[in-house]
Amino acid sequence: MQRAVPPFFLVGNPRSGTKMLRELLNASPDVWLSDVESHFIPRFTRTVWQYGDLAERASFERLVTALRGTRAFWQWEHRGVHVDTDDWYRACRTRDWPGVVEALFHCVHRREIRDPSRPWAEIVWGDKTPVYMKEIPLLADLYPHARFIHIVRDPRDCCLSSEDAWGNSPLRTAQEWADRIRSCRAAGAALGPGRYHELRYEDLVADVRGRLAAVFDFLGVPTPPDAGRLFRVPENLGSARGAEQVVASNTQKWKERMAPALRRRIEGITADLLDQLGYEREHPGLVTRPVSPAAMRLYRLRDAWRQLLFRRRQLGWVEAVRFLRAR
Repeated sequence: MQRAVPPFFLVGNPRSGTKMLRELLNASPDVWLSDVESHFIPRFTRTVWQYGDLAERASFERLVTALRGTRAFWQWEHRGVHVDTDDWYRACRTRDWPGVVEALFHCVHRREIRDPSRPWAEIVWGDKTPVYMKEIPLLADLYPHARFIHIVRDPRDCCLSSEDAWGNSPLRTAQEWADRIRSCRAAGAALGPGRYHELRYEDLVADVRGRLAAVFDFLGVPTPPDAGRLFRVPENLGSARGAEQVVASNTQKWKERMAPALRRRIEGITADLLDQLGYEREHPGLVTRPVSPAAMRLYRLRDAWRQLLFRRRQLGWVEAVRFLRAR
């Protein structure tokens, strides 16, 4: 049985629960997502013509050389997932960019899942890359049968979690949360419910099996008897670090841990979306007021430095710079 390629992308703002949902889905024998976020698909979609006819081995190898310089390959290699070029070429069902991407994930699947219970042609496979929220129209055109799952989390908890994990500026996180949500929901509305499914993190952790059943139904696969089990420990950062099961209480932390002035400012940045998504508001009279572009540039510079320091603690200076330079 041949499936459309690729069946789905899992998107959502950073720290919104995409890792948790990925591992809840991976526990099904009918579904697989890599442990690594790809990031490169939109950029190469826009430039792949430069590599020539991918049906020619020389063009394929030029493309492969460029892809091996991306962050995704850096992460796969550090996890011991090495993709052989010959295997990759043989795995291509079609000698075009969509076929090359599918073949890559096919090869990664063989190395991440050593003894799969289903062959590749019988599984629904996907890619969890949260920042693809703004790339849905491009990806939907590239893969006319692709589906998109969008998980949403209260922006105040996203801000707390991003600050805990990486030291990110809460106001930058809130503004990017709002920008990405607007873009993602507009694209989802254009695609319709057959290709776009949205769920809230808070609803998922409150009713894991019920919400998962809806996701599995959207993907066209049966809900497994043990739905709610995590395939791998998804988090190594933040308050859910090391959790082997869904943490139902990991919501509304902002009420206890966030200063009132910051809560008010974040609510002002995200006000209209809080209403649309059914999130509680402390200040219903506030109108949406975004962060200025100049302030966002400063926040991004500050957060880039903090990200470098974070990676340096993990990897050392040389590998940290290599990681951040890769895209």
